[in-house]
Amino acid sequence: MAVLVGDRERDRAAHELQRHYREGRLSLDELAQRLETALRARNGGQLRAALSELPGAGGWPAPEAVREAMRSPGRAVRNAAILAGTALAWLFWSVGMLVAFVAWLAANGPSLGALVVFPLLWVGVTWVLWSSSKRRRSRR
Repeated sequence: MAVLVGDRERDRAAHELQRHYREGRLSLDELAQRLETALRARNGGQLRAALSELPGAGGWPAPEAVREAMRSPGRAVRNAAILAGTALAWLFWSVGMLVAFVAWLAANGPSLGALVVFPLLWVGVTWVLWSSSKRRRSRR
């Protein structure tokens, strides 16, 4: 099933063809023929045909990608919210760990246990936070 295009997409293709003409890639006859094809195009495939063999013609998204983007516009917002929440939780965790580490060092002095346990705990929890965030963002 072909994705229909509107005036905006046809105008964009026409501007792109005119740019290629100005840059010497198209003759006047080729420009006229391709403009006619682009301005009469009803779907993305016809627009791609008008721009075929020109540099940058791959800029038109595949119909499947357009359908996917239109299907769930809220998904990007949801993923951004998950990422922001995870970053905020990580920030609080990191500051809390730093305060606990400094308090431990002040109370007990430097020890091998503290110098190993606190960084390992911080790295471990950071890894769990980000990997779980990645799994949540990849869910549909």
